[in-house]
This record gives sequence, C-alpha cells and structure tokens, in this order.
Amino acid sequence: MSATSTADPAADEPAASERAAAPARPPRLREIDGLRGLAIAVIAVYHIWFDRVSGGVDIFLLMSGFFITAGFLRSADAGRGLGYLPYAARIVRRIFPPALVVAAGTVLMVLLWLPRATWGQQLGDIAASALYYGNWNLAAHSVDYLSSNNGASIVQHYWSLGVQTQFYVLWPVLVGLVLWAARRAGLPPMRTVAAVLAAVLAASFAFALWETAENQAYAYFDTRARIWQFAAGGLLALALRPSVRGWAARLPRLAAAALGWTGVAVLVFAGAFLESTQFPGWAALAPVAGACAVIVAATAAPGKGAGLLLNTWPLQRLGTLSYTLYLWHWPILVCYLTATGRDTATLTGGLLILAAATALAALTHWAVEVRLPASGLGQSTARGAFALGAACIALVLAACASMSWYIAHERARLAEAAADPALYPGAAALAEGAAVPELDFAPSTLDAAEDYDPALSGDCNQTMEGYEPIRCDFGTPEADAAATVVMYGGSKIWQWLPAVLAAAESRHWHVVAYTKNACIIETGQEALGEERYRSCAAWNDAVVAEIGDLAPDLVFTYGSRVGYEAYETFPDYTDRYEQLLATGTSVAVIRDTPSPRFDIPLCVDLHGPESPECAVDRDAYYDEGAFAGLDVPDGVHKIDLTDAICGPETCEPVVGNVLVYRDDAHMTNTFAATLGPYLEAELAAALG
Repeated sequence: MSATSTADPAADEPAASERAAAPARPPRLREIDGLRGLAIAVIAVYHIWFDRVSGGVDIFLLMSGFFITAGFLRSADAGRGLGYLPYAARIVRRIFPPALVVAAGTVLMVLLWLPRATWGQQLGDIAASALYYGNWNLAAHSVDYLSSNNGASIVQHYWSLGVQTQFYVLWPVLVGLVLWAARRAGLPPMRTVAAVLAAVLAASFAFALWETAENQAYAYFDTRARIWQFAAGGLLALALRPSVRGWAARLPRLAAAALGWTGVAVLVFAGAFLESTQFPGWAALAPVAGACAVIVAATAAPGKGAGLLLNTWPLQRLGTLSYTLYLWHWPILVCYLTATGRDTATLTGGLLILAAATALAALTHWAVEVRLPASGLGQSTARGAFALGAACIALVLAACASMSWYIAHERARLAEAAADPALYPGAAALAEGAAVPELDFAPSTLDAAEDYDPALSGDCNQTMEGYEPIRCDFGTPEADAAATVVMYGGSKIWQWLPAVLAAAESRHWHVVAYTKNACIIETGQEALGEERYRSCAAWNDAVVAEIGDLAPDLVFTYGSRVGYEAYETFPDYTDRYEQLLATGTSVAVIRDTPSPRFDIPLCVDLHGPESPECAVDRDAYYDEGAFAGLDVPDGVHKIDLTDAICGPETCEPVVGNVLVYRDDAHMTNTFAATLGPYLEAELAAALG
C-alpha cells in the first residue's frame, strides 16, 4: 500500500523555503487519485468475496516509485541536494501514524475476536509489522515447516508497507549516488539515472522470475523481487518529466482513450485470471502495465477517456481513503472469517465488512491524516517527526508486550500444574484408566503451537532442503550408557523426543537423534524429481552410513504413515530396515499418530475441548488389524501406542487433561512426555 495514497499524493513535496527554487510542478492529475480508489476497490473486492490476489498492491508499489522518483528529479533539476533528512521526516509523518494506530487497534481485535491459539503468532506478526520488517517475517513463516499450519495473519497486508519502507530507505541512496557519479563523470544525469533504473528493473525482475519458480511463497514477500515495480514507476516518472513529456501530449485522442480504458480493464479483471502463485513474476506485469497505461493516458488527455470514470466522486473519495481503508479492511475480514468459519464472505457479510472498514478508514483519516498534521505535533522539525514515529511504534510494542505478559503468565501457571501426574495423567487416562479431575487442560491453547522441545529445532534438526545429517546427543554419556538408541526420521519421529528422553533417563541410555523435516525413510525417493525428495534420499543414505559407523544397540524409526489424505499407509520401508539391520543394530518401528487434518488448538478454542467437531473417528485413520499383520524383517520390533492416544472409537483433542496436538498433525511436548512409560517398555523389549 502506498505511503502516498492519502489526500495529498506529494509525500516528496519540498519544504516552503525550497519551493521558490524548484521548477514548476506539472499539473496535478486527478486520475491518480481515482487510480488509487480503483486499486483499493479491487483489492477489497477480491479479498472479501473471492479470496484472490487482485494486483492492486502492485499498482501502489509502482506509484510509490513514480512519486518518490519524481520528487528527487525535481530536486535535481532545481540544483538542490536530495535532502535525505527532511525527506525521511516527511515519510515518517505520513506513513507511521495511520499504520501504527491501526496496528495497535489490531492488538485489541486479536484479544476480543481471535482464538487464543493464534495469539502468539498474531502478536509476533504485529510486532514485526510495527518495526517494518513484516514482509521478511511472513516470508520466514511461509517456508518454516514448524509454522506450516499458521492461519492468516491479521496484519498480513502490512507486508507491502515493509517492502515500501525498505524502498524509501534505499531509493534516495541509489538515486543520489547515481546523480553524484554522473556529474563527476560528466554524464547526462537523467539519462544515467534512467539507465541505472532500467538495469535495476531488469535485475530485480529476472530475480523475481527465478525466485517465483523456485520458492514462490518466499518470493511474494521478498523486497528484492519487488524492487522492479518501484523501478518501473521511477522510469515512468523520468518519461513524464515536464521537459520531456511532450510525447504523451502528442498521442492521438482516440489512442489515449483506448490506452486508458485498456489499463482500467486490466486492473479490474486481472485478479479474475491471475493466481497468487504467479506473483511477483510474469503475472505482476499486468497490473504494473495497466497502471502505466492509465497514467500515460491521463497525461495525454486529462479528464478524457478513462478519466471520466476515475474522476468521479466515489473513486476520488476512495482514493483519499485508500491508505486507511487498505489498513482496516484486512483485519476486519480476518475477524469475520474466523467468527463465521467461512473462507470468503457472503454478499451481506462482505458489504458489512466494507461498511465497517470504510467508517473506520474515514475516522482514522480525519483524526490521523488531517487533524494530527493540523495540530503541529511532530510536524515542524525532523526531530519532531522521528519522535512522533517512535511514539507510534512504542504504542504498538507496548500493546503487544501486555498481551505477551498475559500469555507467559498463563503458560507458567499451567506448566506448574501439569507437572503433577495425578492432576494431569495424560496418556495414563486411556492406557490405565487413571482418574481425571476437572481442571483446565494443559498446555493452554495460548502456547500450544510452541509446545515442542527446542532441542530438535534449529541446529539440531535438518530442514526440508538440507542434505547433510545433523547429529545431536542426549541422555547418559555414550561411554557410560547401558545402551545407545538412535532416533531416525522426520517430524513424526521428532515428536517422540520427550518420551524417548524420559526412557533414557530411567534406563541410562545414550540417545542420538537424526531428524529431517518432512522426510520419510523410504528408498528410491530420488526418482520423484523434486528437490525435497532428492535431498531426503541423500540425507537418508548419509544417515544410514553414520549409523553403521556408530553401531548403536537400537534404531527407533517409522513403522507406518498417517498423512492428510485418508487411512494409514505402509510405504515400502523393507529395504531401509534391512540396511539398518545389516549394521548389526536392532530396529524398533512405531505406528504413526493420526493427522487430524485441522488445527486442533484452534478448533478447541472455537468449539470447546469436548466438542465432537474437534474429535476424529479412529476408524477414519486405522484398519485395526493392518499394523499387527504388517510383514517386517526379523529383528524389527513393532510398537503400537494408539490405545494410549485414542479411545476405542474416537481420538479426542484432550486426554487426561492434556492437549494432545499442537497443530494439525504433531503431538504437544506435554502429551508426548506422558507416553514415556509405555514407549520405554516397548524400547526395552526391543533391546532385550
């Protein structure tokens, strides 16, 4: 969303003392405000009713590059420096207060209307957005296997503000250096700037094409893959400078009208044909080209052609409110979809969202974009502007810190209580019929998503893309251990770490872990072609080689697989089992835990722990005789702890006052620990 999308598009306007020396500003094109109004309209409509990307944000990125570059060029034409400090102060005054006031409001919206299971994620996203690196935060989540179940962020739309702010910091440095170098070298300044911007556009667009093909989820938020859109706006500003814009005025009236209406049509309908997975690659060319066409047409024939539409009061008013409307529409939509359980809004619901967002946008515009500047607060000096920006950031961070304190308090309270197995028996409630007192379950949904042992994350766990084994050692030192046990597999083995460590402590075992996200142990995966399968295959082979050198007493790994599709499956692990047995070790394979296919903590928040909507039928996952009858090589011990996780008919979200799942597939650390005695007995039997 453009920082220059408020009532006055000239965020780069020089101070009063500078205006006398400045060349005449070109006539203001009212079509620009209408273009903003059209852009925010298509953004909101496609988000609310179609759950699609519209390309509207790409228009704002282009216009940011257009206006900021135009301002720098006017300063250069007037023989002034770029005035980085006053420029930065103007940007802070304009974009920080509205964005951060709305961000603070979203903290209250999270507290009032979003499930507790999402609070931790939402607060982290809001804080990142307040510090203007929200795009990188979302990019990291998009490729983080442990965050793959994250729902929509209430400030997901702030990614564009992060990208723009980073652009605002870097762009004057680039343009200033180019102008300085051109003058030093005796080169034509504007042609040199044009050449450099063209090179930046080409390099960034080439990078965007590559990254979109390799990792689109990351590319979407990557500033490097978006710079070309700002550069396109900069080149448009160069092409429409007053001294050279005559070429546009010479366009025939009919050609200008056709160009303008074509641009409008592209902007309105691009979202219907373009998928979000195609951005920011080739698909982003459509809205960028459409916006350029509209601006050129308006320059050639102001008020004519598409200008007849863009200059209407509704689009002009939407243009005035475009920044604040952009900020408000998304959090209101997220709250609505959460409350209704829908993926898109109904016609009536969508109209109510638009009405609420428009009312809040108008109020925010009046209070923060009109009255605040009129008050003079932070408006006089650069120091005052930066103090105002810092105060706005502090407001958001203080709101986040208050909620974070509450989450930490609840986490500590429940963690202390859950340490008592008489109150929180967990798996013992099913395995042994232990009594279950009426208490709040643990862990709380406030921190269920984070209830995993950090030992096997980061430096102790290989990523989906990694090839090399990462070894981590736990328990009794190897030289003093009664036995050495290797944990080998992906996240569905990794989740058993608390139970394995409890057994290791009791039996004085040394534990070695080799885990890799989303990687099963089946042989032949390299033939599947995708990079993640090739890396998984190479990792498996390397781990088996290390196990051979280690010569452990037991390897603990997969026995079956329960994915999101349907029943338990049995990939052909026979070759891998035989490779492991050939090293002289015993092998214990465990029946996989259910993957409920929906976020359990979120469901519990919305419907309650006893709701049938949050339980799943056991027979939806298991053919009860299948695992027992599985043919495995001699020396492979099968472990089935399903009866300690699921009841005879259903798999409940809470067992023995303990929340079973932290997401839609993996057990909480707290519940896995309650399975320790039962896993210990099975591993001891396999060793014996």
